[in-house]
Amino acid sequence: MKYVARHDLRRALALHGWWRLRPVAGPAGTSALRAMTGANIVLVAVVLAGHTALAPAAAFGGMTAVHARFAPYPVRARLLAAVGAGLVLCVALGSVVAAAGWGPVPVAVLVAVVAAVAKLLRDAVAAGPPGGLIFVFAVATTAVLPVSWSQAAVQTGVAALAAVVAWCVGMAGWLFFRKPQEKAPSWRESLLAAVRLPSHELPRAAKVGLGVLAAGLLAHFLHLGHPYWTMIAAAAVLQSTHLNHTVHRTVQRVLGTLVGVVLGGLLLAADLPTPAKLACIVVALLCGELTVIRNYALAMVFITPLTLLLSSLLTPPDAFGLASDRLLDTVLGALVGLAAALVRPGRGYSLAAA
Repeated sequence: MKYVARHDLRRALALHGWWRLRPVAGPAGTSALRAMTGANIVLVAVVLAGHTALAPAAAFGGMTAVHARFAPYPVRARLLAAVGAGLVLCVALGSVVAAAGWGPVPVAVLVAVVAAVAKLLRDAVAAGPPGGLIFVFAVATTAVLPVSWSQAAVQTGVAALAAVVAWCVGMAGWLFFRKPQEKAPSWRESLLAAVRLPSHELPRAAKVGLGVLAAGLLAHFLHLGHPYWTMIAAAAVLQSTHLNHTVHRTVQRVLGTLVGVVLGGLLLAADLPTPAKLACIVVALLCGELTVIRNYALAMVFITPLTLLLSSLLTPPDAFGLASDRLLDTVLGALVGLAAALVRPGRGYSLAAA
């Protein structure tokens, strides 16, 4: 091959080690509790108030809290603000597209562009996990939920409120653990380097965009039940910066989802009341945050039921249909994402971690 030797590519595609637990480089319990609290305050409030249609917007704004887990407070303050603004923008874009009645193909193009831009910016500033995935999740989901123009405005406002609450929760510790010598580094040079050729970030962003677009179009033409889940899965496996990690994330995404849909299907079949569903969502997010820094497959065991329960808040669920759609869409999207990473291997995605 032009860019990599065949034996190097075989090593990059090796599955060995996908089950390993990574060491934790920070206070995982505190970080998980902070994320769980910040992400769910507005979500729980709007659902208990009877506005379940606003649950996705509240959830995506609240997802600001799952970023910058172990970053120093000055870095966290700016990063959470940027992430929150980006998530609100994604909810606004998706809501406007839904209100305008865009078709599946234009929606897939929009989601692919958002995925590529999010990947480029997050890699440029080395923001860390979960990468640009939540932005894809936000725009892809809200773009397929039917809303009026007034409802689109309300959704954007709720997402903004949830993002502000998440920022406040994430920064609450600064009142007690302030370190005056800490300051946030400048992003200017990193962002300029990312868009200046030659750049590692541009090829990766292009692969993410094309992979997400291919996944969305394929899911649409195959008439899958939830094509946006396919796009999200493709984006998820492409969030790394090296090919071996992408291979591992593909296996972890599929196997973790397989276990997760079983648990989620059982919860849906139990026909839980809304407060019980909310309790399960809160606990699932906590468990997901505790495990995602150790192994992505374990996190998907909890995140998958969380997603299914959120979906069930909007419409009466068909437990088997919703769970099987989730699994099929995830497998297809993950495979498309892996295929995108394999296009001209070595360009953008290094073969293994340094």
